Amino acid sequence: MIADGTSILLHYTLALKDGELIESNMDEEPLEYIMGSGELISGLETVLAGMAVGDEVSGTLTPEQGFGLSRADAYLEIPREELPEEAQQEGALLQGRGPNDAAIEGVVVKLKSHCAVVDFNHPLAGKHLAYTLRLVEVR
Repeated sequence: MIADGTSILLHYTLALKDGELIESNMDEEPLEYIMGSGELISGLETVLAGMAVGDEVSGTLTPEQGFGLSRADAYLEIPREELPEEAQQEGALLQGRGPNDAAIEGVVVKLKSHCAVVDFNHPLAGKHLAYTLRLVEVR
């Protein structure tokens, strides 16, 4: 079993459950990752912990194992006068700072006369994800 702090090299593919590709490095250099660093979604870390070098596994993750459920409190109303002109349309992307000065991104999902409703959920929140992982090396 692979423990936290272990350095691993892996190839991966991540897609939506319907097959739409999100990201893959299968034909590229493997990703180097330190287990337990929190840079991968928890569901993938759980799968990796049970793998051995040379193993390739595929499966699906629930939203809770991936990027979480879509949260109603991540939808905020922002006064239109606080938005730049180019952000005053549905689908516009906004960037800002959240708690602890962390970078956050949002999407304008609805325009009202006085404000824009902006969704600050992760774009993959609420989605079932399909994955393939191939463990190349454990260091």
